[in-house]
Amino acid sequence: MAQNAMFVSQETLDNWLTEERVTVEGEVMTLMPEGQRFELASAVHFVAEVADGGDETELVGRVKALDAVAAFGGEHYADSVILEDNAYEVVEGFLGTSLGRDSAQSEPLAHDLAAATRLAVGDRPPSAELDLLARFFLADH
Repeated sequence: MAQNAMFVSQETLDNWLTEERVTVEGEVMTLMPEGQRFELASAVHFVAEVADGGDETELVGRVKALDAVAAFGGEHYADSVILEDNAYEVVEGFLGTSLGRDSAQSEPLAHDLAAATRLAVGDRPPSAELDLLARFFLADH
């Protein structure tokens, strides 16, 4: 079974912290008020290949943890990654792997995107982890 994960750019995380939509303790981010927790690892989202070398490794559109980038020979600096003859524009951020809910939170989660949307507008059907993220993104904070 695949683990639930998401990419959060540094800019987005900064905005969420300012808006008090999340808390971060160490390497764990918690969505507020739902209590869904994610372990954060530094990562980059590959946006474009900018050296006209093609994208033979098919990295554009993918998210890779920084340790994985280093493992396949990539050199990361700020908003770029160099890999052999390729230069990529990247967005810095974090790969969040789901740790489940904080047991102190009692609000139900949604089972699907439709249920998450209903929750975001005030309806309260049963819920599940992935759609909690949808509700979080759809919420008007």
